[in-house]
Amino acid sequence: MRSTSCFAFSMAALLGCGEDLEIPSPRTDDNPVLLWIGDTPDFPICPEGRLDYWDGWANVRTDPQYQNECGTCTCGPAACALPDSMLVHEAPFCAGQEGIKIDLAGAADPPGHCVDLSSPIPGNAFAAVTLKPPTMAGECKSSAQLALPPLTGTFARACPWTGKYQSDFKGLVCIAPEDDSSCPLGFSARFEFQKKVRDARTCTPCACSAPVGGSCVVDVLLFSDAGCSDMLYSGNLIGTREEPCYATHEDFPLAGVRVVFAQDEPGTCSPTTDVSVVEGTIENGETRTFCCSSAALMEVIHANADN
Repeated sequence: MRSTSCFAFSMAALLGCGEDLEIPSPRTDDNPVLLWIGDTPDFPICPEGRLDYWDGWANVRTDPQYQNECGTCTCGPAACALPDSMLVHEAPFCAGQEGIKIDLAGAADPPGHCVDLSSPIPGNAFAAVTLKPPTMAGECKSSAQLALPPLTGTFARACPWTGKYQSDFKGLVCIAPEDDSSCPLGFSARFEFQKKVRDARTCTPCACSAPVGGSCVVDVLLFSDAGCSDMLYSGNLIGTREEPCYATHEDFPLAGVRVVFAQDEPGTCSPTTDVSVVEGTIENGETRTFCCSSAALMEVIHANADN
């Protein structure tokens, strides 16, 4: 068994030493550490910025006041979207005609702005248009702000012993137990922690029902100039189930398009589950035992180290 006589100090002796207190240091073959213990997982930085620390915990579980819940499920809207394209036909009818596809994706950024056709379509190639309908999202996304509830328990970080006491690190000086698992004099405060592996808990997902209600209706305006000031035709009140064909009668080029919402009323969805709950486990590693100086002893040591 290791000799521990150099650590067998009484509190009275320590308090009487004053500035002449000789602070005991554990031997290097004791594998000493500085052990921080707290009731939240706000682990401190080790002295001298050391990164070869050991993290552990004991009696860790989800804080019971949160009832194992991540949050209430809510659903966002089933948004309306402007048409992303239209077809221009050379013949004055649309059925069976492939046509020239005009990309209107830019019309939604920002909504309603003028789409300048990089290559205007001449009047002799522009006799009819097929206007694509607006769309409503087929599903709603969960809008819930879910977060794992905090853990409760006792948390520990063992930092390497740097060869001296650190007054700015609020921890205990600890060594490994004796071969018979007992703690020697001077290091009689015993702690056991399991290695912190990871928090493997997750929140169950929220799901939403199919959208109901809402109305997505657009107006499509065609212009002979790239600045969308000389309007040729207006296709009004186009709903999600429509794909109208408009014939043109004047020999003007198509150079600009503007698409605007006449009605932008998203559909609504209801959550199919009311609450997201915690599932999964907290994963632990091996148990480690620490034999530590008492907190009262460390207060005396820190007080004298600061003087």
